[in-house]
Amino acid sequence: MGNFTVSLRDDVKGMVSLYEASYYGFEGESIIEEAWKFTTEHLKNLESRDLESNLALEVKHALTLPLHWRTPRLEARWFIDVYERREVVNSILLEFAKLDFNIVQGFYQEELKQVSRWWKQNELGEKLEFARDRLVVAFLWTMGTAFEPRSGSWRIINTKINALITVVDDIYDVYGTVEELELFTDVVDRLVN
Repeated sequence: MGNFTVSLRDDVKGMVSLYEASYYGFEGESIIEEAWKFTTEHLKNLESRDLESNLALEVKHALTLPLHWRTPRLEARWFIDVYERREVVNSILLEFAKLDFNIVQGFYQEELKQVSRWWKQNELGEKLEFARDRLVVAFLWTMGTAFEPRSGSWRIINTKINALITVVDDIYDVYGTVEELELFTDVVDRLVN
């Protein structure tokens, strides 16, 4: 009859998967929109029922924010913790996931050290006391857009660019007078053109 079978709501893992998949639809795709409505309604109702604690945690997590909107490496850490509490666990897979996570985290730490040295060598934090010192935030934002280990150079360059953009934004919003900003804009225009 074109509706989802109500008995599907008993398959909680299937409902979560359908809920996640519904976010990949385009506006106007009525079946996908109905899938989202159906799964959202039933998953929210499940929260009040007695579910195995891990499954309840997964449902709550899915309803908070869709999987593909999350930062993959941070989501991996969350999933490792949840997977570890399951009754049936592939211990080799779990150990591999932890090892992989820790190795990649080591890459991130080295990249952040390198960017921090650059920030300190340029003394931007000391010279521009009015500017926000948001280097770690810039790195995390960049890590969210390129999390793969092979993207280290891109993360370093992009973090520097984002930190400089923050400083320029603060110059315009907090520090500079209109006359100084006109001169600064003129210099930037000449450099770009």
